[in-house]
Order: sequence, then structure tokens, then C-alpha cells
Amino acid sequence: MTTKTITSRTLCTRPTSDAGVSTRRMTVAVQMILTGAVLIFVVGFAQGSGGFLHNAAHDTRHAASFPCH
Repeated sequence: MTTKTITSRTLCTRPTSDAGVSTRRMTVAVQMILTGAVLIFVVGFAQGSGGFLHNAAHDTRHAASFPCH
């Protein structure tokens, strides 16, 4: 009877630093800002479906007391 010994090795060990966390947060923040800008652009110029999307966004802005005129 033979016995196999299984050893475990850590393959990917990366040191964490404050700079890595900051860079990750900045990347997420920039992606969120760009996504928001694209959504606002798309909703602002939405002409299909009878203006439903544009009017819904417009009414939401009024409900939040955000001036838009």
C-alpha cells in the first residue's frame, strides 16, 4: 500500500496596499460616472416609444424637486 502526500502551495499571493485599494475605488467610481452619463444621454435623447422613457425621467426629476426648465 502506498500513500500519497498532498502539499498545498499558494499560487497567487499579492501584497495588498492602500494604493491598490485606492486605484480600485477610483476605477469603480469612474465606471459609475461614465455609466450614469451614458444613461442620462440615452434618456435625454430617447425619442422611441412615444417619449415614454424621456417623460418618466422628466417626471422623476420633478418629483425629486430638481429644476429642469
